[in-house]
Amino acid sequence: MVLVEPRGQVGVRLLRRAWELSADRLEQRCVGLSDAELLWEPVPDSWNLITDPEHPGGWTYPYEFSPPQPHPVTTIGWRLVHITADNWIYTEHAFGAGIRDFPDLPVHGTAVEALADWRASREPLMAWLDGAHDDDLGERRPSHLGEPMTAGEVVRILLDEQIHHGAEIALLRDLYRRRHE
Repeated sequence: MVLVEPRGQVGVRLLRRAWELSADRLEQRCVGLSDAELLWEPVPDSWNLITDPEHPGGWTYPYEFSPPQPHPVTTIGWRLVHITADNWIYTEHAFGAGIRDFPDLPVHGTAVEALADWRASREPLMAWLDGAHDDDLGERRPSHLGEPMTAGEVVRILLDEQIHHGAEIALLRDLYRRRHE
């Protein structure tokens, strides 16, 4: 039997499926993630989560739009929080009220809290994709970066971040296990 998508749904459904599958893959790779692993620095001077009682959630992390060269190695925690923050901010500005920005977001320094926040941060994009049509992907949306971008570009950016940082997290977990066997 061949499943035929309704006209105007093919691109959105493919994006939603890629979003869902890449999240499932990362979810599976994070089973059993410990706090020690979350904060493990694979090399000296890694960018990591940092305790900060003044910041929402009690933690923060270094981030620069133009990072130093060569790029710093980042920890599992940094990568997970980065994916989460991008999800919240891109969707808030493109599909929501657009009030918060990165400094307003809580940063969580435990594996359980960071993973729960990442799961929650995926929901706004899933909800938008569930109600969207292919024509909606071309709509110009507000952006925290200043210039509007298409809804499709927002989805592409978040999907790319989830896939590539998810793969990096998987690799770091493999390295952590080998070093701590």
